[in-house]
Amino acid sequence: MLAETFNPDRDDPKGWLMSEKLDGVRCYWNGKTMYTRNGNPFYAPKWWVEKLPEIALDGELWTERDDFQKIVSIVRRQDTDNPEWKNIKFMIFDAPLVKGNFKKRLKVIEQSLAEKPCDFVKMLKQTVCDDKEHLAKLMD
Repeated sequence: MLAETFNPDRDDPKGWLMSEKLDGVRCYWNGKTMYTRNGNPFYAPKWWVEKLPEIALDGELWTERDDFQKIVSIVRRQDTDNPEWKNIKFMIFDAPLVKGNFKKRLKVIEQSLAEKPCDFVKMLKQTVCDDKEHLAKLMD
């Protein structure tokens, strides 16, 4: 799902879950194959894909802040033997096919990652927003 524009005159963010906006490459994992937002496949090494949970996940392929060009150069290659995938993390922010609200889906993600732990598959930290000032502070 794409984010909507926050309108401070209309929207009260109290109680909303917030996460960092990563500068990575959006990735959808259907439980067997990874795709771009436009439906094009990613060519990750077999050893990398075998570590992923078997549920559909939405997230970002990411290395670190301010590293977007490097990430793109790694994940856009059609090379399943690329050793640079050892630097890529899959930062999960949703399980879109799980029924229920966002908090329920987050619990399912946590359970799935606990059942099949992996160093490079992480759930993006969610923070409960206290108020507009809290949101502004985190945005800074």
